[in-house]
Amino acid sequence: MDSISISVPESLRDIKLGDWQRFVSLEAKNEGEDSTEFLNLKALQIFCGIELSESMKIPLASFDGIIEHLSEILSSPTPRVNRFKLTGTDGATVEFGLNPNLDEMSYGEYQDLDSYLHSHETMHKAMAVLYRPLVWSSGDRYLIHEYKGTDKMADVMKEMPVDIALGARVFFYRLAKKLQTYTMDSLLQEVMEDSDQHSLSHLEKNGEYMNQY
Repeated sequence: MDSISISVPESLRDIKLGDWQRFVSLEAKNEGEDSTEFLNLKALQIFCGIELSESMKIPLASFDGIIEHLSEILSSPTPRVNRFKLTGTDGATVEFGLNPNLDEMSYGEYQDLDSYLHSHETMHKAMAVLYRPLVWSSGDRYLIHEYKGTDKMADVMKEMPVDIALGARVFFYRLAKKLQTYTMDSLLQEVMEDSDQHSLSHLEKNGEYMNQY
């Protein structure tokens, strides 16, 4: 039997966002027990670079071990990562940074992010909103390019590690929930302040009436 060279990702950091999107799309279209074998073969093809015809030559024990390993890393934790680097085919390396002021993002940024983040098919566009090339950095501090839409960087983000993308998505969901709570608290506070001002004005008028009486 001819030997087969298999490149198995060690962790989610070794899986590209674009490859994860391809697999999740297939998974969504092929639900049910009957599709398990097909999805296993596609996982090997997408994540390990093994053609379907070559998959049949893998020893059963190795096949099961690889599938189990892929299943484990695909369900592993995804903490937030603020900065990462990508190296292009031309050898140039660019460092990207998570927007350090998400709570001060523009309305346009938020609308784009909210539109793209909820679907795996547009995750790369959402990442182009959250992460942008650095223009300056010093230690842990950095500045990123101004947001000008996702057209230029969306496809580039398909090359980013999927664990960073998933971690950013979870982080933004939590931040959005906090911002929503903060906004509601602010609105309630404004209502209470308006109510207090109205009551104070009413009492002042009553005081004037009492003095006249």
